[in-house]
Amino acid sequence: MIDMDGQRRKADDFLTLHYAPTIFILPNAWDVASAKIFKLEEFKAIGTTSAGISATLGYADGQQMSLAENMEVVRRIVNNTLLPVSADIEAGYATSVEGVVKAARAVPVPEPSD
Repeated sequence: MIDMDGQRRKADDFLTLHYAPTIFILPNAWDVASAKIFKLEEFKAIGTTSAGISATLGYADGQQMSLAENMEVVRRIVNNTLLPVSADIEAGYATSVEGVVKAARAVPVPEPSD
């Protein structure tokens, strides 16, 4: 079961970072190792980079990798950090509002830990 209270806290923390009196820097991770380095460097949140993920999978940027491939890497990042993660889903992998909504719903939330 998803920890909705934990998700809500992460969302609130992420929003607060946008209004903090200091500059908010959002590093872009392309795999779990880069996300862990950003955590070690004490960043408060992580973004993902579609260009970086694409490159590590052997694709050019610009929705050349599939949404499923992108979300698998994002899922690994999300499940290996306690930080809020903003997922780059490129142009939504769709040309319709409904398609973009479907892509947004594919963005993973942390899996429950045992």
